[in-house]
Amino acid sequence: MRVELLRITPDPEIFIATCASFSRRKKDFELEEARAFIRKLIKAGHESPLEHAYASFEIEGISRVCLAQLTRHRLASFTVQSQRHVLPEYDYVIPPSILESNDDSLKEMVSALLDAAQEVHQKLIVSGIPKEDARFFLPQAITTSLVMTANFREWRHIIRLRTAPDAQWEIRNLAKEIGKILLEHAPSVFEDVVKQD
Repeated sequence: MRVELLRITPDPEIFIATCASFSRRKKDFELEEARAFIRKLIKAGHESPLEHAYASFEIEGISRVCLAQLTRHRLASFTVQSQRHVLPEYDYVIPPSILESNDDSLKEMVSALLDAAQEVHQKLIVSGIPKEDARFFLPQAITTSLVMTANFREWRHIIRLRTAPDAQWEIRNLAKEIGKILLEHAPSVFEDVVKQD
């Protein structure tokens, strides 16, 4: 999995504080003053001003299983690599529970299944079956890439929900990585939801 920040609102904490104070009086903020103001807003449960700042990430090497969970966050925007126009590299995400298993027969079965799916997919395309139909037979373990954009309030929600101990391991790892990056750029917004290891 690779996560790269593509774009973020410039000076996001100053911008959020400026937007939040606009309804009462417009004010210029220094960084530490803006951070203190944002912490007060969050503590009071007034998170709507966080929606003025956005961050966009390029995410590569996640499974279609993870993608399905991620796209449930409907307030975010997604552009996903096409399986119709881009031939896959046949890279797969294999759960650690399988990789760490002592049962070699399970690993062999998984490997055989993935090899067979790749063979079927390639044979269908070579036989003239449209790529949009051949992709029906690709496993959910196949990797995909996407660009995802969300406002800071939604990123807080995603990080809080998807880093919980009962979250699925792959999306938990992704949310932790995104959280670390956002924490560097806007600590006052994310310090209470990003768990530091």
